[in-house]
Amino acid sequence: MMDRVRLGVIGCGSLGKLHVNLNFNRKDIMSADLHPFAEKLEVRGLVDIDLAKAEALRETFGGAYATDDPERLFADDKMDAVLITTWHDTHAPLSLRALASGKHVLVEKPMVMTEKECDDVVEAVERTGLKYMVAFRSRFGKGAKDVKREIPHPDNVITHARTHGIWREGMWAQDPIKGGGQILSQGCHIVDLMFFLAGAEPESVYAVGGVYHHSRPDVMDTLNAAIRFNNGSVGALIAGDGGAGRLMNHPKLAYQFPFFVMVIDKGRSALVMDHGHDARFESCVPESEWTPPYDVADYTHDLGSEAASGMADILPTFTRCILNDETPPATARDGARTTRFIRKCFESAITGKIVTF
Repeated sequence: MMDRVRLGVIGCGSLGKLHVNLNFNRKDIMSADLHPFAEKLEVRGLVDIDLAKAEALRETFGGAYATDDPERLFADDKMDAVLITTWHDTHAPLSLRALASGKHVLVEKPMVMTEKECDDVVEAVERTGLKYMVAFRSRFGKGAKDVKREIPHPDNVITHARTHGIWREGMWAQDPIKGGGQILSQGCHIVDLMFFLAGAEPESVYAVGGVYHHSRPDVMDTLNAAIRFNNGSVGALIAGDGGAGRLMNHPKLAYQFPFFVMVIDKGRSALVMDHGHDARFESCVPESEWTPPYDVADYTHDLGSEAASGMADILPTFTRCILNDETPPATARDGARTTRFIRKCFESAITGKIVTF
């Protein structure tokens, strides 16, 4: 039986460094029950196409080797798991190679780019029985956890995933192949949060949208969608870039939330702000039926953004799932649901038809 997890990091830029640093150096903002699992993780190999980045991370966190070739990790029989934090179009091929080589996988969002890749990764995970976890950070946010506990199956879920500004044309995440554009690249965080809080699968979606702020016709940047879930609840998604985020992010406003998810259920409601960090509750039912846990929790200001985000819990949770043989909190099916949903929103907006799942 395993008593430690030996990790390979594929992608040693900002996100790879952040995950590893939080695991080893920020136990002060990590859930106490995860401390033992953070200590049972060790870095073994580091990979980056820029070898200097891999070597720099090795100098800081240790490891047996640094390389620019991920195949060295896949061939390493002493490697138990990999963390993938590379450009989005590499997530699927690297995931499939890792699973084929017997490695557990923690992958950054979006899990994959296409519906076929959704099917391929889910099939590989179920065939191999390996642990596969998507680093959907919003599920770990303190505000999101509070709302999920209090209103687990809402009737209505309203989601705002618009960012401030316009993503510049030349950035890799705006590229249709490498990044997929703002809605898939960044909005997937909030779409996953929507599903996490809805507690239901999508049944159909009708969307309108298009390209309003960019020159390329193949990267949709504006999307308004109406959703029906398979439990009869409904929802709405407003996603894209081009503005609106900072209208709700101003020094004169007490609470700032360029991203949010609102849930409503028979007189009970809540608002999850930012990437799940903070929350508000409202009630119009008798106290004997339900009492909100609080009016406002401003965890971001009270604890700091990193603590409110819960990101320090991601890597040790992955380690715990491997060592204790637990189902990860965000599985390959969760990652596939989010990518598939966004793709079907695009399909609906292009065809003008309701799309079913």
